[in-house]
Amino acid sequence: MTKPSLLIISISILIYLLVEHTNRRVYKLLDEIEQRGNDLIDKTEERIRQLINDTIFQLNNQTREQINELIDQNKKYIPLQNPYGATTCTEWFGCHHGYCWAGCAGAFPSLTGPEWCYTKTSDEKIKCQNDKDCSGCWRCFSPCSV
Repeated sequence: MTKPSLLIISISILIYLLVEHTNRRVYKLLDEIEQRGNDLIDKTEERIRQLINDTIFQLNNQTREQINELIDQNKKYIPLQNPYGATTCTEWFGCHHGYCWAGCAGAFPSLTGPEWCYTKTSDEKIKCQNDKDCSGCWRCFSPCSV
């Protein structure tokens, strides 16, 4: 009876060792799978953050460009003549008969209504083809008209 018992014990020990070895390998493989999954999640999260940041940056730039374009389209200034040559900008200006003009404050603006003048950047009137070629911050070339 001892021989079969020894044989059974030996086989049982071998089976136990085989099961233990298999369990270790399975746990090691599961750890590797978990690590790869975590690495993939980390890389995916990093890429998503990068894409979100890029998208936000692009939207921010597009919004800034659109706002600046709207501001530029609607920005019109009026140069007010004064004895010291200082100017302020006006929102009332444009192109008239090929020359830039701007609204200005004449001698009696409240009595005479809106007045305007051709504008200059040096000693000559500024030529133009349309309103966007002009600026409301340029000085008057001539006195304000009535």
